[in-house]
Amino acid sequence: MEDPARRHVPPGAVLDAWHFFEDLARGLDAVQELPELPAQGAVHDSAYERLFGNECAAWTPDERRAVLALLRAGVALWNSCPVTLRPRSGGVSM
Repeated sequence: MEDPARRHVPPGAVLDAWHFFEDLARGLDAVQELPELPAQGAVHDSAYERLFGNECAAWTPDERRAVLALLRAGVALWNSCPVTLRPRSGGVSM
């Protein structure tokens, strides 16, 4: 995404990552001292619509920066998640 002339990032993969990071942030909102995703506004909405419509070549510099910031923050959030070394085995109770 930093050099679109050299790399093609599939919009679907970016949307999947965006959704995953938003879900992860919501799921961890009770955990303290984890990085947060940046607040999203109109520029994020516009970038999202371009991703959804597969129109990434037409992004503005602000849209590109907003998406990169969101994805970088999402990766930082993922990397800071608590890890369970020996999760309980067994089925999921319903």
